[in-house]
Amino acid sequence: MANNKYIYDPETLSYIPVENTLKSKLKKLVPYAIGGGLFGLGIYIVTAVFYFTPKEKLQAQQIKDMKSRQAIFIERLNEADKELDELAVLDDSLYRTMLGVIPLDSTQRMAGTGGSNSYEEMINSDIPSEIIDSYKMLDNLVAKMNVQKSSYSELFKEATINVNRLQHLPAIIPISNWDLKYIGSGFAPRRFHPILKRWRQHEGIDFIANVGTKIFAAADGVVSSARLSDSFGRVVEIDHGFGITTLYAHMSKFEVKQGQKVKRGEVVGYVGNTGLSAGPHLHYEVHVHGKEVDPVNYFFKDLTAQEYRAVVEKAQSVETCME
Repeated sequence: MANNKYIYDPETLSYIPVENTLKSKLKKLVPYAIGGGLFGLGIYIVTAVFYFTPKEKLQAQQIKDMKSRQAIFIERLNEADKELDELAVLDDSLYRTMLGVIPLDSTQRMAGTGGSNSYEEMINSDIPSEIIDSYKMLDNLVAKMNVQKSSYSELFKEATINVNRLQHLPAIIPISNWDLKYIGSGFAPRRFHPILKRWRQHEGIDFIANVGTKIFAAADGVVSSARLSDSFGRVVEIDHGFGITTLYAHMSKFEVKQGQKVKRGEVVGYVGNTGLSAGPHLHYEVHVHGKEVDPVNYFFKDLTAQEYRAVVEKAQSVETCME
C-alpha cells in the first residue's frame, strides 16, 4: 500500500488509484538525467581546463619559461645588431674619413649574411620557427662582426703608416667649454640665415659661447690667413697639409698671425660677435681639398661613440644658423 498512489475525484467523492507505468516512470527520470548530464559535463570542463597532473604542470611552466627566455634572447640579438650598425656608421663616417680610406659599401657590409640553404634541414624538421629565426639572426650578426673586424684591421694598418697625417687631422673640438646644449646649427645644405632672412647652405657648425672664450687649433698646421671679413668678421684659416684646412670665424680677437706654425690645442683667438652674426659664437669649418665637409666627422679625439651620435642629432635638429 505504501507504494500505491491515489488522486481524489470530487465527482465521486472518492480516491482513485494511479497506475505507475514504465512511461510515467521514465518521464519522471528525464529531468534528473538531464541535470546529471549537465553537472557531469561541467565537472569535465573544469577538470580539463584547470586541472593538470604534476608532470603536465611542470611541462607547461617549462614551456612558458622557454618562451620568456627566447624573447629576451631575441631582444639582446636586436640590441647587439643595432650597436654593430652604429659602429659601422662610425667606421665609415669617422675612422675611414680621418685616415682617407674609402668607406665600405652596403654590399661589403652585408657579405656573408642572408641565404636560406643552410636552414632547409631545420625548416623541414619539427624545430619551432622562433628557434630557426634566432639561428638566422645570430649567423647574420657573426657575419657582420667579421666584416667589422676586418675593417678595423685594415684601419690599424693605415694608422701605423700615416702617423704624421693623424697629427695634422682636425681631431678636437676647437672651443674650451663646449657642451651639447651650446651647439647651434650643424653642417647642412639648407639653413635659415637670421640676418639675411633667407635659406642657404651652412658649411660648418656653430658653437654658442661667451665673448672671450678660447678657441683652439684643431690640429698642427700653418696659419694661412688671419683677416677681417664682411661676413665672417675676424676669421682665421689654418692649413694642416694633406689637403685639409680649418676655418674659425666671428672672433673678437686674434692670437696668431699669417704664416705662424701652430700645434693642436694652441689658442688661435677668442669667441666674438663680429661680421654677420646673430650672437656670440664660433663658426667652425673643415675643408678637404677645397670642399667643405661636416666637422663632426673629425671630433674623434673628444667624443665617445654615444657623444658623437648626440652631437650629430643636436646639430641636425637646429634649423636656424647663427650667421
